[in-house]
Amino acid sequence: MLFQVLMNIIAVFLKFAMWVLFAVVAVPYGVFIVLWKLFPVFTNDGSFWFWSVFAVLTIIAYVILWKPILWIVGTINALGAGN
Repeated sequence: MLFQVLMNIIAVFLKFAMWVLFAVVAVPYGVFIVLWKLFPVFTNDGSFWFWSVFAVLTIIAYVILWKPILWIVGTINALGAGN
């Protein structure tokens, strides 16, 4: 019984790590890399305009990529659950 409780706790932490990795870190990092590759001077400047463009593009990326993020995290959770 204790082993099952520990396994459930580990599974919750792994699911949380997947959400953080794919939903919170990957999308803004991808937007930043695209901006950096296309507009290096604008990105390195780091002014108000850069952060405005970055925020808008990140929100647009979340809207477009929300379903694929759910598919990726759901697939990894299903594989981890042994289904």
